[in-house]
Amino acid sequence: MKRSLLSCLFLCTGLFLWSGCNTKLVAQITKGKVYTIVEQEPEFPGGTIALSRYLAENIRVPGALVRKNYNAGPIAAKFIIDELGFVHDPRIVAQPTEGKMRKGMNTFMANIIVAVEKMPRWTPGRVAGKPVPVFYTLPVEVNMQ
Repeated sequence: MKRSLLSCLFLCTGLFLWSGCNTKLVAQITKGKVYTIVEQEPEFPGGTIALSRYLAENIRVPGALVRKNYNAGPIAAKFIIDELGFVHDPRIVAQPTEGKMRKGMNTFMANIIVAVEKMPRWTPGRVAGKPVPVFYTLPVEVNMQ
């Protein structure tokens, strides 16, 4: 009897604590919603031409990649543009690199991250007329010629 009462009390306490944790988790997920599809896409100040100019001026390709005329392959910067237009959490997606070029590619990808982090505020994406945080993928094309 004592053991079953203790088990019941432990189970009820566990359920109470679990329901409290679960509510907080749902609140965090709802608060931290980031959109992948929006009605109005985020826009770099000045549009795509200004974005291309910004990237050309701020991303430095390491000399080793230029000398070897290395084809970096498809590279994309992925980041979040928040509801105020600030850039957060930049990441680089690229194909695996060869052993000799790995150091140069790592430097190149670090340069891309620095350039993305220094970007000016964007016009944020919108859903139902309200600014919302948006995942954004920016392909980075490099022409070595």
